[in-house]
Amino acid sequence: MRILCVAESSGFSRPSVELAKAAIAGSLSIIVNDSSGVVETLRRSHFDVVVLQQAASDTRMIRQLRKGKIALPVVVFRKMASVEGEVELLSAGADDCLSEDTDHTVILARLRAVMRRAGGHDSPTLQIGRLSVGVERREVHIDNTVVPLTRKEYDLLALLAMRKNQVLSKEVLLDSLYSGEDEPFGKVIDVMICKIRKKIRALGIAEPFTTQWGIGYRLNEAAFMPVTLTLPKEDLQVRSVSKETCLPVMGGIHMLNAILPPERARG
Repeated sequence: MRILCVAESSGFSRPSVELAKAAIAGSLSIIVNDSSGVVETLRRSHFDVVVLQQAASDTRMIRQLRKGKIALPVVVFRKMASVEGEVELLSAGADDCLSEDTDHTVILARLRAVMRRAGGHDSPTLQIGRLSVGVERREVHIDNTVVPLTRKEYDLLALLAMRKNQVLSKEVLLDSLYSGEDEPFGKVIDVMICKIRKKIRALGIAEPFTTQWGIGYRLNEAAFMPVTLTLPKEDLQVRSVSKETCLPVMGGIHMLNAILPPERARG
């Protein structure tokens, strides 16, 4: 997860202590920026969540982001919190509000939750047909079988699953996976995609990713849908039901007497 941490007040030259702990615990990448040029920074680079660090509740930055058509989740950290201020922030477009000293485990869970909801997922486990991505345990399953992925391979697959309806460029993927580290050559994404594809194909998924040449990759959601049985057309046709008679079963001449008019039955 790549986070832009915006220092709106003096004294926020770095992430708060608990936010920094959350970054270490959850392998989050945090870029700190002052309040100037935030909209342009978000348009120019890829981020998953915006964190605003404030001394007290202030809606101006949120309104600026929403006015600039920035749809990313926004989480606000405040030194001085109040119920009225929280209501104002949420009404202005914030997705969550936390106090500065909130425990880092709660911070990590909240950040993952807002990002998950932004991606259209309603559970900590991302379930896409036969594919299951466990965010907490950092495990991937096809049906009930674990896919043996490296740490970076998991991060790449989880990012594509989280944004299953989007094509992510290699630049965005590199930025998310290696931000703050020495980025390797661009082909590393192609190599990882190839390795993940091979591991998933071994479990019966023919084409887990869609390649948009010159653009990037997208998770092929249709490939993970359960296989359905298609019956031949002749088996789907409804056979006509033979008509049944309501006449009582009788034997010999008695049956004729019951059916024919009296004069014909006697002749």
